[in-house]
Amino acid sequence: MPDAETLTLALTYTGTLAVAALMFLGQLAAFTVLLALAGIVRLLTLPVYARTRRKKPSPTEH
Repeated sequence: MPDAETLTLALTYTGTLAVAALMFLGQLAAFTVLLALAGIVRLLTLPVYARTRRKKPSPTEH
């Protein structure tokens, strides 16, 4: 049977790595969702800008 201290250290290290991996995956998912949301908002605002944009007066119009 392995030493109890070695086993405890291995389990603690494995648990820490597992938590770090889950945190990394969570942040990656949150970042992906944030980028997708920003892109969708950008695409949805284009028609609004197009409808509210004012035409520049041409140089011949005064």
